[in-house]
Amino acid sequence: MTRNTLKIIFMATFSVTLFVAVLWVSYAKPRILVLHSYSTDYVWTHNIDIGLERVLEGQSWVEIHRHYMKTKKRSDKRYLQRAGIAARNAIDQIRPDVVIAIDDYAQKLAAKFYVDQPGIDIVFAGVNGSSKPYGYDGAKNVTGIYERKPVAALREVVQVMDKKGEPRVLFLSDASHSAKRDAGYLAQYSWSPVEYKGHLPVKTYAEWQKEVLGIKKKADYLFVGAYRKLYKPDGKGKVPHKEVMQWTVKNSPVPVIGMNDFVTLDGAIFSVGVSPYEQGEVSAKMALQILREKIPASDIPRVHSAQYVVALRRSALKAAGIRIPAVYEALAQVTGNYFD
Repeated sequence: MTRNTLKIIFMATFSVTLFVAVLWVSYAKPRILVLHSYSTDYVWTHNIDIGLERVLEGQSWVEIHRHYMKTKKRSDKRYLQRAGIAARNAIDQIRPDVVIAIDDYAQKLAAKFYVDQPGIDIVFAGVNGSSKPYGYDGAKNVTGIYERKPVAALREVVQVMDKKGEPRVLFLSDASHSAKRDAGYLAQYSWSPVEYKGHLPVKTYAEWQKEVLGIKKKADYLFVGAYRKLYKPDGKGKVPHKEVMQWTVKNSPVPVIGMNDFVTLDGAIFSVGVSPYEQGEVSAKMALQILREKIPASDIPRVHSAQYVVALRRSALKAAGIRIPAVYEALAQVTGNYFD
């Protein structure tokens, strides 16, 4: 056997060994699947991804996968069935050690089917109602962070803006399940000295417009959150969300306060909402803790959202004659939610 032949055999053996080693290291890495209910063109989802990346960036010992179900744009029954099947197929093919399931459709259509299944843990985020319908209560492989509207901050904002005392507030929304869950949480809160007038859900844009124009009889401030599922008069298609909010701000006889930061991006004067960054950061930290400490998810206590973000539109505040403490402006500027 010649020297060249031995050299070729050695190089081939080395290459094969290196390839197998790399393949094994890649296969042996723990895997996280980030399962989003929506898609990145929805600012809430985009900002949760930023929060996730703050924690997961540089974690080269973990393999990260992402799947977006895109249920914000389409939510008809047939599409949801397909989205659920695709999400579960992604889980089965990737075989993640941890699924970070974000927002309710990710739980309802996919993650709940893996409750107490060996070899996989579930970390939920963006759940604004109970986790019981998904079978998470008492599950050994589930933990997460709930999404809860920052009602204390909303009450404080109204008190700061109001000069009369005992202001009335009303929550107007579309008829989505998410809005109903938010309304249930708001109703449990002690609002005094603010008078909470309850929740008013509507299905069509025409109903929305009617309620906005007559809101002064019912409230001094209008809370808005979910308005992306308002249907056109013919029932075919939804009205663009920016169109809804810009019309609302222009025509409302009372100040409009958003309950998500993106409401101000769509045109509202002022918004206070749950921090999407916190949802991402906390869920990512939980996932890494499960993998590092090799503990079941249920050993990590579930938590409620504690942080909030503020967004404001300076020119609209000035035009409305509304003055707010400088700390709110500073917070909006720091988070990139300070608009002209």
